[in-house]
Amino acid sequence: MSKGKITGLLRAGLTTVIVIVALVLSFRLLPSAIADERCLRIVFPEVIGNDEIVSGAELFRQDMAASGQCVVPVMMPLNRSVVELDHGSVDGIFGWTDDLPSLVNVPLLRSSFPVLEVPVLLVARKPSVRSIKDLKDQVLGIWLGFDWAKQVSLGHEHTVEIPGGPVIMEKMLLAGRIDAMLVDGYSYSKMHDIGGFAATVLKNNKVYSWLREEHRSHMVTFNAGIDLYRKRFGDWVTN
Repeated sequence: MSKGKITGLLRAGLTTVIVIVALVLSFRLLPSAIADERCLRIVFPEVIGNDEIVSGAELFRQDMAASGQCVVPVMMPLNRSVVELDHGSVDGIFGWTDDLPSLVNVPLLRSSFPVLEVPVLLVARKPSVRSIKDLKDQVLGIWLGFDWAKQVSLGHEHTVEIPGGPVIMEKMLLAGRIDAMLVDGYSYSKMHDIGGFAATVLKNNKVYSWLREEHRSHMVTFNAGIDLYRKRFGDWVTN
């Protein structure tokens, strides 16, 4: 066999090896590429004023897209959102306080800065009630499942946890079944029948966005999207 034919065969063989290696690498990298483009299912808990939450979810989706992160907003009841996050049916939650990790059995990643800052209000029947201590033997209603409400009301013996949250608590307050309630500022802004009750801001809760730990590779774009979303509301959210 001539030297030219041998050289030609070697070149052809080398080309074939390069093509095979390239194909193998492509298939190995393909799952990672798909994972990077994967849309994250983010829960927006249903509370009072769901129409506004749907609008806010769309703005959040747009800002995430601008940062390079695809998300699919999912609306569901508040308590169910924690269960679905725990089971892995969803990938994250738009907004929750620092107590969220204690409510699930999987590791979570918190956004680098709060997405919202929400006041906590004590709404009471008597105008003289401006703090938890002022309640004395009066009955205080708090939202079932929220550790921040338990922490704020810690030490008050006559506290009842109420499923259904602000909607049910408002009805119970109006009916005289409780004497006061703890609510977040957003929920309070949607209540129209308690204008005659005393409302006092006790503290501000910082609310963060959360992802399950297996989505760590998305945190850079996720945080970038949150930063864009925060900028819509000016400087009223602090780090």
